Amino acid sequence: MLEPEYRTGFRVLNREIGLWSTLRAVIPAAVKSLRIHYKIDKNLDEAERQKRELKNHFKLLAFMYKELERQLGTEKTNEVMHTVLMRGGQAFFRGFTPLGADSDLMDFVTVYKDFEANNVVFDVIEESHRKFEIVIRRCLIYETFMELGIGDLTQWMCDIASDYFNGYHPRIQYTKDRMIARGDDTCHEVFVWQDRL
Repeated sequence: MLEPEYRTGFRVLNREIGLWSTLRAVIPAAVKSLRIHYKIDKNLDEAERQKRELKNHFKLLAFMYKELERQLGTEKTNEVMHTVLMRGGQAFFRGFTPLGADSDLMDFVTVYKDFEANNVVFDVIEESHRKFEIVIRRCLIYETFMELGIGDLTQWMCDIASDYFNGYHPRIQYTKDRMIARGDDTCHEVFVWQDRL
């Protein structure tokens, strides 16, 4: 069974380019994707193991991108894939458990660390009931996309996160002022708990 982000992506593709064009891209991409498995060697460090997992997860996306590019050209493919990523990215973030009525920022910090431990390598600058500030030293998704040959798609990765976090909880104010995917050496994220709505 395909992950929710892929199911969402296929629906978006169908709406954007039609069923026939979607099938012409998805079927060959799926066949190619099934033939490749990135081995997770126990000698790799934790970040590299996680990156291999991500490569196995996103290889279908990479093959779909290449099939679409062959059919539609780079400009149209990028336009379509922007919509696919923005919608599918929201499904990818399903690991961020919603906060309950009695939750606070520390509950979010736990959820963030559990989810992002698979995607980024980061240092915590501040972790309190009021503020969670981190510096991301490595974005494993960005590295994965680059290694899979879909570097064009990295330009929207931060948009997906910003869109998601800005709507995650009404008391969390999210800012990101440095982004690896936009050419910075690190990402800088700050989550501030607002006392009042």
